[in-house]
Amino acid sequence: MKMSKKIRPLLAGVAVLALGMNSLVASASTAKLQAGGTITVDLNETLAGFNVNTLNSNEFVLQEIMQLVWPTAYFVNNKLALTLNTDLVTKVAVATKPVETITYTINPKAAWSDGTPITADDFIYNWQSQSGNPAFTDLGGAAFQPAGSTGYSSIASVTGSNPAGGAACDPGLAANFNAGLCPNGNTVTVKFAAATPFADWQSLFGMIVPAHQARKVGWNTGFNINGGGDEKTLLSGSWYYVTSYNQAANTVVLKRNPTYWGAPGNLDSIVFAGSLDDTSGIPGIQSGTFNVFEPVSTSLAMIQQAKAAGTAISYNVQPGLQFEHFDFNQANAYLRQLKVRQAIAYGTNRHQLIALTVGQAAPSTQPLNNHMYMNTQPQYTNNGSVYNNVNVAKAKAFLKASKMKMGKDGYYHPTYGPEKGKDFTLRISSTTGNPIRSQTEQVFQFQMKKIGIKISILNYAAGDLFGTVIPNGRYDIAEFAWVSTPFATGNNSIYCSYTNKANCGSNWVHFKNAAEDKLLRQAAAAANPTLEATLYNAADKVLWSNMVTLPLYQKPVMTAWSSTYGNILPNASSVGVTWNAQNWGLK
Repeated sequence: MKMSKKIRPLLAGVAVLALGMNSLVASASTAKLQAGGTITVDLNETLAGFNVNTLNSNEFVLQEIMQLVWPTAYFVNNKLALTLNTDLVTKVAVATKPVETITYTINPKAAWSDGTPITADDFIYNWQSQSGNPAFTDLGGAAFQPAGSTGYSSIASVTGSNPAGGAACDPGLAANFNAGLCPNGNTVTVKFAAATPFADWQSLFGMIVPAHQARKVGWNTGFNINGGGDEKTLLSGSWYYVTSYNQAANTVVLKRNPTYWGAPGNLDSIVFAGSLDDTSGIPGIQSGTFNVFEPVSTSLAMIQQAKAAGTAISYNVQPGLQFEHFDFNQANAYLRQLKVRQAIAYGTNRHQLIALTVGQAAPSTQPLNNHMYMNTQPQYTNNGSVYNNVNVAKAKAFLKASKMKMGKDGYYHPTYGPEKGKDFTLRISSTTGNPIRSQTEQVFQFQMKKIGIKISILNYAAGDLFGTVIPNGRYDIAEFAWVSTPFATGNNSIYCSYTNKANCGSNWVHFKNAAEDKLLRQAAAAANPTLEATLYNAADKVLWSNMVTLPLYQKPVMTAWSSTYGNILPNASSVGVTWNAQNWGLK
């Protein structure tokens, strides 16, 4: 999900869902398009690396880039429906007995940009690196650090067969963990463990990392901006490849992949140009600095600017599969206490926060009372209504019960710990260059003063916040947005116990709960969507009772673009607007 935006780890969950709110669409594109040319997309977050499947680089904006570079088995289109990528996989067979088995037939023409065929080995490696199984390791024996393991951890085996041209199976290597698995096979057989079937198998094998390159440079850090990787050597297995990344300017340049075996990308190049302030987006389109703009947070001013531009700018606003929230770091000596977290929740006026920020652009926005589903999804259940209304008296009573005494200055003073005898102070951190978030933090600061908590604001560039600050627990309260697909199983690695580091790497709040773990496992293996939704809503109730994180609202998502370009179709899920960028072009 977005914040600066973070993707819910792994693309996994329930049936495809339609959004229930009307979209605001200013114009559409139907003109015949020219071949070639360049388009510039506003890149409003810094990057930590290029392997979007790793814990520290799992950013929304990076997915929008890398889904054009690394191949994906299934796409989520702008109607939130799944489509098989037949350029990569020509056929898929599904069997449920004796165990759930998925068989992929790889397109025999599929190859990486260095000429290496895409084979079963790429599927084997991408499974192993995201499985959470300690038997498989990265360079030097280091544990893999995937963004999440849901779905992959349910797989018992991935094997190849039927090598191209009738060749014999390569024996593989023990060092590569593919000995005896026919890694050069053109057919891939994925078997799930009998106890852990996975209904959302179509969510797996997205943005497949080239196995032969990753084994040389490393999964965890080999594709980092300042690590062992070099963006100019990134291999492509899709329409475009990365030609350069200017870190100072935060600009990524993609060029059409001349070795791509399928229909080529229409544009010669796609440039993701750095802009760390949402307010520059619409003026940037008008000046020609950008051609496509997708703000982190939508404001009324942006919509008014787009309207004023008339037919020169096309735009769309719709409820996204993403929600803004406050994370509470339970590694903090005070936030470790449930009553302190509950006090903050009771003191937070979400209606006021919305009215003073995104509510101006989307007046129908309401507080979100579910961690698993958005207000517009049919599975949504209002599980957090107890926090709909502010209760200052209760918040203060909870702080008093947490061994705090009110000081003469109106702030509580802890009677223990690092802030003993001092004003009880917590930091809130988010991404820089976001006026909506900045306003939210200031309103939150004002609200917390009313219940006796002092709030300091400390924001970071997105690459730093998500690359080092939050993953390393260097925060108290963090505000950002999770961006999801139509699948709910992407929640598992966020909310399962943080002590399970192999599978729950995105649990940055240091929450652990055996009941939650059980419900999440059961939901991921649910036999039907109805049972899955029931189990995820039960898991959501556990999160509310423990006040793990406070959802604020489902985010309205805006996409704006120059009307001189066509085939730009906004997508409310984690794939974003670039889901079909290979088809964009000048009118």
